[in-house]
Amino acid sequence: MSSLLIRSFFQFTAILAILAVSPVALASLDKKACTPSECICINGQGQFCGNEAINPACTNGHVFECNKDTGKTCDYGVRDSCVQCGELQC
Repeated sequence: MSSLLIRSFFQFTAILAILAVSPVALASLDKKACTPSECICINGQGQFCGNEAINPACTNGHVFECNKDTGKTCDYGVRDSCVQCGELQC
């Protein structure tokens, strides 16, 4: 009887832990909003780090998404690797 009680206690504790962590885990999966930008692109669909020396609207340290059909971009905001080395991955 006591081993069943102990096992039930651990199962209950595990369920509580999962419920406590789930909202945090789900929040980290939310996609970042991509704000329309004046930064233009010519290299086709994809993401790139901004470079104000090439285009002042392409803010240094920000990651942009290029729409190959329109040549327009949206800005995802600051990305650590764009700040550190100007690339999507350092």
